[in-house]
Amino acid sequence: MEMIFVYAGLVNAITSFILGAIVLGANYKASIARWFSLSAFGITYWSIHYALWLQAGDAAQVLMHLRHSLAGSIVIPTAFLIFTHRFLDKKNPFIEWLSGMLGGCLMFTVFTPYFIRKLHPVLFFDYWPVPAFFAHVMMVYFMVSAAYAFTVLWQSLRAQDGVKRNQTKYVFFGTLIGFAGGATNYLLWYGIPVPPYLNILVSLYVFIAAYAIARYRLMNIHIILRRVMVAAGLFALVLCVFMTLRYLLTRWLGGLFGFGAGWASAVSLFVLVFAYEDMRKLLINATDRFLFQKNYNYQKILKDASAGLSKIESLDHLLRLVVHFVTMKMRISNAGILTRLRDSDEYLLCYQRGYEKNYLEYRLKPSDALIAYLSREKEAVNINRVQEYMQSGVRRLKKNRPFEAYDFQAVYDKMKELKAVSCVPSFLGKTLQNVLVLGDKKSGDLYTDEDMSILYTLAQESAIAIENARLYDEAVNKSYELERINEQLEYSKGLLINALRETEVANKQLKDTQAQLIHEQKMATLGRLAASVGHEVNNPLTILSMNVSRAILKYRKDPGLKVGEILELFSKMEQNIGRIKAVVNTLTGLLKRSEKGKFEPLSLKIILEETLPLVQFQTYLDNLTGTQVEFDIPGNIPLIKGDLERLQEVFLNLFINAYHAMEGRRNRRIAVSAKIDTGDDRFITVRFADNGCGMSEEVMAKIFNYGYTTKPPGRGSGMGLYMCKYIIELHGGSMAVESKAGEGTTFILKLPVYEEENSASEQPVRKATG
Repeated sequence: MEMIFVYAGLVNAITSFILGAIVLGANYKASIARWFSLSAFGITYWSIHYALWLQAGDAAQVLMHLRHSLAGSIVIPTAFLIFTHRFLDKKNPFIEWLSGMLGGCLMFTVFTPYFIRKLHPVLFFDYWPVPAFFAHVMMVYFMVSAAYAFTVLWQSLRAQDGVKRNQTKYVFFGTLIGFAGGATNYLLWYGIPVPPYLNILVSLYVFIAAYAIARYRLMNIHIILRRVMVAAGLFALVLCVFMTLRYLLTRWLGGLFGFGAGWASAVSLFVLVFAYEDMRKLLINATDRFLFQKNYNYQKILKDASAGLSKIESLDHLLRLVVHFVTMKMRISNAGILTRLRDSDEYLLCYQRGYEKNYLEYRLKPSDALIAYLSREKEAVNINRVQEYMQSGVRRLKKNRPFEAYDFQAVYDKMKELKAVSCVPSFLGKTLQNVLVLGDKKSGDLYTDEDMSILYTLAQESAIAIENARLYDEAVNKSYELERINEQLEYSKGLLINALRETEVANKQLKDTQAQLIHEQKMATLGRLAASVGHEVNNPLTILSMNVSRAILKYRKDPGLKVGEILELFSKMEQNIGRIKAVVNTLTGLLKRSEKGKFEPLSLKIILEETLPLVQFQTYLDNLTGTQVEFDIPGNIPLIKGDLERLQEVFLNLFINAYHAMEGRRNRRIAVSAKIDTGDDRFITVRFADNGCGMSEEVMAKIFNYGYTTKPPGRGSGMGLYMCKYIIELHGGSMAVESKAGEGTTFILKLPVYEEENSASEQPVRKATG
């Protein structure tokens, strides 16, 4: 059973050593690589002696290997803590010094009896340590150091995004798994009967770290792959050339000149000495072309590009240079520039390399997901990073701004459509001016942070140069346009004068037409009113005439007739005279006019109450009695500002239309309500509703048009609602309609609240007359 744990220790030792050696060999000058490797070698040392301890035959050997194993474990927490600081670019020298001092002190005690008190059998292990005082101190030291490192990693993980977040995530969870697996070895120290079955998780941590190195370029260890491949390829090429030359010289020229194997080898080596440098350069170029992106002197590239950009005045030439520069210098399969068009604010893909003809008119709108992302984030975007964001749909923004949701699937699709692996924005002020669209590298490699940095700098340099070139081109074009504009100016001036004259004439005609319409509407109303009043007055006059005739007839028959005998007749005459007087008083109250064109404070309730009797006269001949009219006008509603005469015309039209719409229906009902507008307290909203026949959407769309009517000939002129809307808008309000066929119609009027300009010049509220 113990051999399982022996093999687990050996696997942990081998994998940790290989990982530490690769990291250290790849970048031994970097502090982060050295501390990571020291941690890995500490695991290696601990694992080797752990395996030797478990297979040792006597107590002395067990104790020796056990102490060496613990010495390796003491190195791990300090090395991992300092590696965490280097990885996250944090500085805390005191913590590092304190951890190192504690580890060094414990290292001196590990070989004393104060660390391991004795050995005793536990479960199926023949020898297992019993911890002494300093062993407990080591456990506290180990746990505190690990807890601190994991806390720092977790805090950074929550604040990071992109590739760095993925690197931190794998470091955090990988080492957490490894530490958890290694910690199971110490449970038996404290009497917890759980064997260290999870010790193999240390190797899982190694594989997780290796994956992070390969997938996310942790610590830039991928560089070693290039060096190894160049060295291996060069060795193979030199060996192949040497063997080929030696074979040819020995086989074909040996017989002619007597060359032996020694001479053939010497000549082959002589050729290799002269050809070695050319072969090395050939191999490096081939490796860079097909496997890795060549590392450039970025400062020189940026300096050359900036110098070239500043000397170019033509916009066309400048954009072509930018595209040529990135495609040739960085060996990119396709590239283009999305430049903002001033006339439409769209972005046109121009000056392309590596695109088909169907991309010549490719455009993006400012609302497209890719443009919106670049405009808000103001940073380059890589398609690999977009894929990471697609899983969440939300990414954290910089500078403690609130979270912003993006449609990363749409961003990804648009980049695929553009054949873009990376998009680099350039700005003028806060405006996104251009987007440098970059395809795959011919080497198949990813864009590094250094690549993105140089490209972003180049994009900002080109933005200024492009704007200068654009201004130069515009200045040249405007010099040609200026003459044409001057020629058109005089012509336009004449047209403008004529247009102003025609506008004055049209305005006068419009006012005359509107006045004529109002007059016609009034005359139509007065015509119907005259007919109704005549009918209303004629009835009591007829009765009055009959009673007078009867009184005269009785007097002729009996000249001595006393007044008391015909008092009943006089009483009926008095009643009919009263009826006539009531009609006349009502008419004189209704026909009183406010000062023409004058807007005054009015009570909406009084307007409606004065209009209703006039409606009754208007609809008298149509026999539309039996309609229930309800007013819901709060007593505290503010006064409105308006012309009494014109507002009465509006409500009169609405009442008449409602009566006609409800003709032939039972339970006819009109409801008028008013309240302060919820959106603007400077207005009163009036809802005038009936339960008539309603109207379709097609009719509603034309109901306010001049001359449009749904009534039969003789009953509708098509001017009523047109004039109502005109009058309401003349008051500074608005009028709308809601209706559904078969259910009724509601007109919504908004009228301005009266606001006193000067409290000292208050005007009286218009009251009911008669």
